[in-house]
Amino acid sequence: MKKFDLLVMVDNTGIAEFALPALQLLAERVVCHDDFPSDQEEILGRIREADAVLVSWNTRLTKEVLSQCHKLRYIGLCCTYFDEKACNVDIACCRERGITVTGVSHYGDYGVVEYVISELIQMVKGLGSISFYEEQRELRHMKLGIIGLGTVGTMIAEAAAFFGMEVAYHNRSPKADCPYPYLEKRELLQRSDVILVSIPRNQIVMEKEDFHQLGNHKIFINVGVGPSFDQKAFEEWIDAGNYGILDAGSIHKNCRQWYEGQKRISLSGQVAGFTYNARQRLAEKAVKNIGEYLA
Repeated sequence: MKKFDLLVMVDNTGIAEFALPALQLLAERVVCHDDFPSDQEEILGRIREADAVLVSWNTRLTKEVLSQCHKLRYIGLCCTYFDEKACNVDIACCRERGITVTGVSHYGDYGVVEYVISELIQMVKGLGSISFYEEQRELRHMKLGIIGLGTVGTMIAEAAAFFGMEVAYHNRSPKADCPYPYLEKRELLQRSDVILVSIPRNQIVMEKEDFHQLGNHKIFINVGVGPSFDQKAFEEWIDAGNYGILDAGSIHKNCRQWYEGQKRISLSGQVAGFTYNARQRLAEKAVKNIGEYLA
């Protein structure tokens, strides 16, 4: 089998402890970084001589950096590659330079579903520091609206339906053979007790008018990488007496201190889907992608 000359893990992808032995069979030299580069200059310093790179969703590989990496021919995303707009790597530049980019899907789904259901139960029953109702209640008959019925959205819908929640959804288009009713976004927001957004990164689907349609004494949940909502509009909506469930990967990071100060927001300090199990699956799939590329 062919090998890379130098494979660089440009940041803390979370897979080194599982993948390193296999990666050492796929490259003459492997360099793993366990932190995150602070700027583009540091990124370039790490990957300038590499012919292969592994990178998490946290680090951007821009055209300015990629154009100076003349040996680079493979980038393995240690995250989902949904489309060019949602990607943290300049795909157009890679295409022009003949650099292959691969991604990994469905590695953190189970952890996200567990997180959402766990947080909802705690908030509705008042088991933690936040009580949505004055008296503990069940999820049964609460109305859950999901924006983005992809794989994760569908898994959450199935879990919520198991607990008796009344699930409806809004998508770019209705899904065939779907057991849940499709509603236009405005109608979905108005009828839901809980709104969950599960969409690719770099898309804002909840603006001020959307939060107005959602109304008060509601719960908003964002899953996935990056915020799906306008921060100022969200702040105003929370101040009106509403509730949020967010993890470390789904917020506006420069506003983290504000989130931490809110009594009606449950904010996890971790990325919900990035469990030990998920990192194992991610490592296996990332290594498999490389093996298929080199074959």
